[in-house]
Amino acid sequence: MKASYEHIDTGSFHKQLSISQAAFEFFWHYHPEIELTYILKGTGERIVGDHTGSFSAGDLVLVGSNLPHTWTSTGSALNPDSCKAIVVQFRSEMFDFRQGGFPEFENIRNLIVLSQRGIRFSPAIAAEAGRQIMLLQHKQGLPWLAGFWTLLDFLGHSDDFILLSSVGYSPSLKRLNQDRIAKVFQFMGQNFKSEIRLRKVAEMVCMTETSFSRFFRKNTGMTFNDYLNELRLSHACRLLVDHPEKSIAEAGWESGFRSSTHFNRMFLSGKGISPSAFKKCYKKP
Repeated sequence: MKASYEHIDTGSFHKQLSISQAAFEFFWHYHPEIELTYILKGTGERIVGDHTGSFSAGDLVLVGSNLPHTWTSTGSALNPDSCKAIVVQFRSEMFDFRQGGFPEFENIRNLIVLSQRGIRFSPAIAAEAGRQIMLLQHKQGLPWLAGFWTLLDFLGHSDDFILLSSVGYSPSLKRLNQDRIAKVFQFMGQNFKSEIRLRKVAEMVCMTETSFSRFFRKNTGMTFNDYLNELRLSHACRLLVDHPEKSIAEAGWESGFRSSTHFNRMFLSGKGISPSAFKKCYKKP
């Protein structure tokens, strides 16, 4: 995928941020630093490389150097702190001790290699890692560094994770493509509940439908319609879970599906389960 370059002036090899805001705004970007993101609060879409998925509280992802990514909330937030996250950005040079070797860092170095595809850790691993991340907020200097090394070593020993972007994914970081894909994603994220025609989006970035379809698939690994449906289905899932009072038809309509039959068919195809069965799984006893 294409993204804007972000310069991170840390003054050191690492930086920790606490984010609290009304919504995670779409910011499709990349940077040389590796990034560990732990979601404390909020829901939405997570795009890492050519992978698109949903996130919620407890989501823990490690994004490798120069791998494009963004977290973006869907819907409107009522509170100024509806979305919270802790982000740690660091450079691989922290563990590049060429002369000493330091075999103790071998698992961390392997983790950094895997992070080039983006790593999402299981809820169990994320919960323990989250506990360690919260402790880091109260430390500085060498105690912080020792705690962070311990955290990465814990993650490096885990095999309970999934790799996000596809094998062989290689982002092209040309400025024109960055601007085009960012513009398309932002438009789709803001308008997926309404009808979106391929021709309109192609014209928006000054391309023919055929050229745009080829461009979109090459840079996302998905067709335009597949991505749009994924965006709508993810929103529908959150509506069915967070608003059980809504009917299946309402959830489909508010997610951009104008036909209940089409919504049911796409939901079954994309999620492997019907909307009604999915809703029952999350129904409170």
